[in-house]
Amino acid sequence: MSLIKTPLLTEKAALGMDRGLYVMIVDRAATKQSIKSAMKQQFDLDVVSVRIVNLPAKLVKFKRIPGVQAPRRKAYVQLKTGQKLPGFELPKQKTPENKES
Repeated sequence: MSLIKTPLLTEKAALGMDRGLYVMIVDRAATKQSIKSAMKQQFDLDVVSVRIVNLPAKLVKFKRIPGVQAPRRKAYVQLKTGQKLPGFELPKQKTPENKES
């Protein structure tokens, strides 16, 4: 059983990727030390710090049908400078050049 379930890809998470900050959905029993060792084992990356956020269950509606979004646990993983998670490199955005007429 893996402690790291999936990376969380949102706009806010994408802003931190170029600084080496990645957001992961992790198992409810995961600790900071276990997440750090799992990143080292699975991806061979050096982790500087891990911050954990517990998100409670949330009432939602889908097509007027009430439901409950399951509680989640997010981990903000800061990697050593210069390291990147393979497969999550953002493409370079082209900047428009000013044309002088």
